[in-house]
Amino acid sequence: MKLINSNRHKLVLTAGFAAAVLALTACGGTAASTQSGGSSKRIEVQGAMPEPADPSTVKEYTSVAGIKADESVAALVPKDIRDKGVIVFGVSPTAAPTTFVGSDGHSYVGMNADISRALGKILDIQISHKSTTFDALIPGLQAKRFDAAIADMGVTLDRLKVIDLVGYARGGFGIATKVGNPLHIGEKTMCGHKIAVTLGSTQAVTKGPAYSAECEANGKPAINLISVPNQQEMYLQLRSGQVDAAHTDAVSAGWAAKQDPNEVELGARIPGTVLSMALPKDSELTPAIVAAIKHLSTLPEYKEILAKWGMESAILDAQYLDSYKEIPSPPLPPQPAK
Repeated sequence: MKLINSNRHKLVLTAGFAAAVLALTACGGTAASTQSGGSSKRIEVQGAMPEPADPSTVKEYTSVAGIKADESVAALVPKDIRDKGVIVFGVSPTAAPTTFVGSDGHSYVGMNADISRALGKILDIQISHKSTTFDALIPGLQAKRFDAAIADMGVTLDRLKVIDLVGYARGGFGIATKVGNPLHIGEKTMCGHKIAVTLGSTQAVTKGPAYSAECEANGKPAINLISVPNQQEMYLQLRSGQVDAAHTDAVSAGWAAKQDPNEVELGARIPGTVLSMALPKDSELTPAIVAAIKHLSTLPEYKEILAKWGMESAILDAQYLDSYKEIPSPPLPPQPAK
């Protein structure tokens, strides 16, 4: 899945912004990784997204300099990664407010960027981000193109068979529609409509097909699921009328509606799973990531990061931040007053 699950940044990105993201995805240059740890040496990572030379010039950038390393947690980092000096995260920077490209046109920003950089501080190691498409994240992990991935990935049984998933925030789904929802599309009324989903997402792989099967079982037309490469394209197609609605993450849809209130509306919220970081199956790095996210949840920065991106309802207690063996069922967040 992608949360709050997978804007979970105008920022629903403009066409120029989207072009910048695509250019980043295609580039193969060398960029310095984030200097999160205590080492003064900057590790160069082939194909990494560049960090801002001056973070103060990127309005969305969040400093995590106040977070201190935890020696007991840092000691869990496997020797080969410690020797390498950097943890490389695969990312799909196309979904504001959780994972997107900043106002400088190239820096990786958003909730996921803040979370991963905070983990680097706790683990006393540099963090680097490599851009790819969402559906290429799991193959990239399996091919060892990166050590972990952070991209609003929901927990599914199929994913648990092939990768480790470590929760870091609460997820949820949404239906984005044109303003006023003229076609009255919601969770149970997508039958026969053209519904955009992000390629490789939970909505594309499991949720959408399940809703479509339910339509047919009730004698209604199937949902015409339109797979698109990223959320920029999803909202472009929604605004242009190429699709009737988008089945996405609630925070993504809510952010899109906030940024483009004359075109996009969050038509429905649907409870979801937990947003998780992905690692190779039985990775030696998994215990370190689990310990680091649990530690982060005890710090004020955890809530501050989520609140900055309008994701207060995504905050999870430490007991739900773990490496999962089955689909977790955290309690529902507080519901807003009606």
